[in-house]
Amino acid sequence: MKPFLLCLAAALLAAPLASARFSERQLESRMATASKSGKLLAFVFYQGYALPNCPTCVADTNTRNKALKSAIPRTDVVVIEIDADDKGLDKLPSAVGGGGSAPRIVVTDAAATEVLAKLSGAPDRDQAAEFKKSVAEARNGG
Repeated sequence: MKPFLLCLAAALLAAPLASARFSERQLESRMATASKSGKLLAFVFYQGYALPNCPTCVADTNTRNKALKSAIPRTDVVVIEIDADDKGLDKLPSAVGGGGSAPRIVVTDAAATEVLAKLSGAPDRDQAAEFKKSVAEARNGG
């Protein structure tokens, strides 16, 4: 019974935190929405599962991704969520770039030409609050 429960737990934890599927069409739509609403763009790169058969590793990845997700300043940005296995990452704007460590958030202007703020890793509450404040200031021209 115990091995069954461990397998069940691993399967449940392996379910992706975000069901992001990046596409060029999504990018264009989100850029238009950001431009019309006066918001910035937030490219949220979720960490992939290096060892999907390791429940502890999956739980750690989920924890880091959840911490990053809670740091998204949703009132100031239009979100584009990106998973490590998404196709078409070569279509990301050059200012954002597809490489780099994950999890991370890259906030740009509505045209995705200038990076205004970045956050890497799994932030604690203070770091998330500071990041949200800096994004709000960038949006308001400060």
